[in-house]
Amino acid sequence: MRKAYRYVLLLSLLASHAYADPANPPGTDCGGTGLQNPLCGKTFESVVESIAKGLLTIATPIVAIMVIVGGFMIMTAGGNSEKVKKGKDVVLYAVIGFAVILFAQAVVFILKDLLGE
Repeated sequence: MRKAYRYVLLLSLLASHAYADPANPPGTDCGGTGLQNPLCGKTFESVVESIAKGLLTIATPIVAIMVIVGGFMIMTAGGNSEKVKKGKDVVLYAVIGFAVILFAQAVVFILKDLLGE
């Protein structure tokens, strides 16, 4: 089962490039300095926003897969209360992790509003 988690993480990281900004592909020179800037952020707020968007892009498919895995664990528990609890914990932790990522996105919007951007 642990190998499956590794493959899910690898696939989600590879899929994150599909959602990248086509105007500024990763590894391009965004500032004209000759250095590669994967975030293309000129201000602190834009860098934090890029990180939060990237986390949301990566977290969404992982949460969906983990909820499916947890549901499968619950369905195949066969009356074993330990397996049911483990499946519920997988779903619960996936939802809590996604809520944290969404909260980080909200913090970015609040910071942008407070700083007047």
